[in-house]
Amino acid sequence: MMISNQLKPMEGKVSPIDKRISILLFFIIIFGAAIIFRLFFLQVIQHSFYLSLAQERQEVLKSLIPQRGSIYVRENGELYSLVTNREYFLVYAEPAKISDVGKVIDRLTPILNLEEKEWKELLVRISKKNDPYEPVKHKVTKKQVEELEKLNLAGIGFLPETYRFYPEKGLGSHIFGFVGIKDDKKIGQYGLEGYFDQELSGRPGLIKSFKDAIGSLITIGPRSIKKAENGIDLVLSLDRQIQYTACQKLKRFYDSYQAQGGTVIIMAPKTGAILAMCSYPDFDPAEYQLTKDINYFNNPAIFYEYEPGSVFKTMTMSAALDVGKITPETTYEDTGELKIGPFTIRNFDNRAYGQQTMTQALAQSLNLGAAYAAEQIGRNVFQDYVKRFGFGQVTGLELETEVDGSIKNLEKIADVYYLTASYGYGISVTPLQLAAAYGAIANNGLLMKPYVVAEKILVDGTNLITKPESISQVISEKTASIITGMLTQVVESSYDRKAKVPNYYLAAKTGTALIPAPGGGYGNETIHTIVGFGPVRNPAFVILIKMDKIKNGPRFASDSIGPLFGEIAKFLLNYYQIEPDY
Repeated sequence: MMISNQLKPMEGKVSPIDKRISILLFFIIIFGAAIIFRLFFLQVIQHSFYLSLAQERQEVLKSLIPQRGSIYVRENGELYSLVTNREYFLVYAEPAKISDVGKVIDRLTPILNLEEKEWKELLVRISKKNDPYEPVKHKVTKKQVEELEKLNLAGIGFLPETYRFYPEKGLGSHIFGFVGIKDDKKIGQYGLEGYFDQELSGRPGLIKSFKDAIGSLITIGPRSIKKAENGIDLVLSLDRQIQYTACQKLKRFYDSYQAQGGTVIIMAPKTGAILAMCSYPDFDPAEYQLTKDINYFNNPAIFYEYEPGSVFKTMTMSAALDVGKITPETTYEDTGELKIGPFTIRNFDNRAYGQQTMTQALAQSLNLGAAYAAEQIGRNVFQDYVKRFGFGQVTGLELETEVDGSIKNLEKIADVYYLTASYGYGISVTPLQLAAAYGAIANNGLLMKPYVVAEKILVDGTNLITKPESISQVISEKTASIITGMLTQVVESSYDRKAKVPNYYLAAKTGTALIPAPGGGYGNETIHTIVGFGPVRNPAFVILIKMDKIKNGPRFASDSIGPLFGEIAKFLLNYYQIEPDY
């Protein structure tokens, strides 16, 4: 009895064994919950992170590639793509996994359209069993990949890759530029692609992890994911119809004259917006690597400076008018030559014209008339106005590789340098600088900054609208009106009347400039230029046309590209539905 009472458990107390079991169960539950939570975190919350690691196990730091921004024009409020992205594939081989190389080549060749040289070279490369990777072909379409997938070829894989796509061929390669490869990275080069490369490229994302001593990924170690940020989109000031028409008309004259180069620029004088810009020879930005001469990548409208010739006489006359040293009726005696020390200035045809007014001198493009006007204001004032018109400095257009030209000769003390510059020799300018300067005259003397990007569309959808920017009041409104009248007479009754459009008043000036010879002096080859605007009562456009080294055409710009100016002006007047002047 005594023994049985001693063995009976004590009521209301927990034994040490049960206590230990309860504690153990508690920790098991906590540990189990931690594992479940961890699995949920890894498989659900960080699913994309580990999916990426699984797809690219060899990389500790993997870039997430952003989408490059597109380039558009806007028509009636709608966006139309000029440059966008298209998805293709890279087909690659893992030679170690290929058992029958010949069979694989036979299957790949018809689907990928491999030429004999290509498949023979590929046969050698994928026959190396210790080679872990060999690219087969880039820019493979989705349809081709689907055909290859059906074959289920061991050792053949596919990776998506993006290329620039141009929906409308031949519409502004010099403006766009291209996306090329530099140091194994895609990079925008020339034009908009080069100027806005960082903004168009966006920011790559990052997946960051670490490996242990034997090279395995540490799944519980520090890691991070940073999503890629796509590039901005650009909306251009170009008018697609004006761009297409101007380029086609330029190409026709360029081909007909067998010219070495041709450029057209159309600008809105009141805003500085570029409505059209193209040059020949050009290139295909989608196949830029096939371009035989890399100089074709440079935009002649902003990169190649040249001595402009007689189109510069307008700037000289404007300066002299603005300071009140001449009027359109001011006369001088044209003797056919002007001696300045050991130098002699002559008219383009070596003729003497007797007494001439400033209007007659401009209309007949007399070098001595321009020199007379420049003499009235002197070197310093002349140099000041040349700078005010924007020469000797870049315009700031949003395209890569713009140059500033050279007006350094105007700093020289000898009078011959600024007097020859008065009619466009001894200084160099770009076509865009000339177009902008004439735009200032059309805009009541106010110089506007040219621009080709009308909007930037940010990743969040915000639109940054480009506001027209005035540079300076180069000449007074009165002077602009007077020189416009003089330029109108040039079109109405002088050499440049072939630029005329019936029933409209246009203002323009041509120039036929000799090209400097390598050994000094000038050769016989020429550059033809015409710049003008219209209609004069309320200018809606500025047109510049430049043609280099014409082989099969008229001697002077008035005859060669004067008619082209008239064609483009007529199209614009009809396009804008501008009422006739008379």
